[in-house]
Amino acid sequence: MISDTSTSLLRRLPRRLSTAGTMLLVLILGVALTACGDDTGGMDDLQPPTIEGSIDNQSLVVNNDTDDTAEVDISGVFEGEELSFSASSSDTGVAAVSLDGMTLTVDPQNGGSATVTVTAENDAGSEDVTFNVNVDLPNAPDPPSGS
Repeated sequence: MISDTSTSLLRRLPRRLSTAGTMLLVLILGVALTACGDDTGGMDDLQPPTIEGSIDNQSLVVNNDTDDTAEVDISGVFEGEELSFSASSSDTGVAAVSLDGMTLTVDPQNGGSATVTVTAENDAGSEDVTFNVNVDLPNAPDPPSGS
C-alpha cells in the first residue's frame, strides 16, 4: 500500500524533474512492478498430477492355449493436465506390462508375483499407483489311469 508520504512525494516529483526525467522514472517504476509480478516466468500454473482412483490387484493364469491377459482402463486413476503415462513391472518374468493410450495390458509370463507401477507425469511432477499381480500356473492334467 502506498503511504500518504509516498503519494505526496510522487505528486511533487514531476514538477521538479524534466520531461526526460519523468519518463525515466515511469520506466523504472514499470520495470520494478513487472519484476514484482508472478515468478512463473510466463508459464501457466500447471499442477502436478493427483491420484483419483486405484487399480485392483490382478490374478492371472499362464496358459499356452488361451490368452489370459488383463486389460485395465487407467483413465479414472489420475487427474491433471498435460499428463504422460508409463508402466513397469517389478518382475517381467512373471508379468509383462504395456500401455496403449489409457489401456494397460498385463500379460502373465510365469508363475509368481509382481508389483506393477503406473506413473502419471507432467512438467510439475509425477504420481505413482501400484497394484499386485499374482500369476498361477495351470493345473497339471491328471495322469493317465493305469491298466
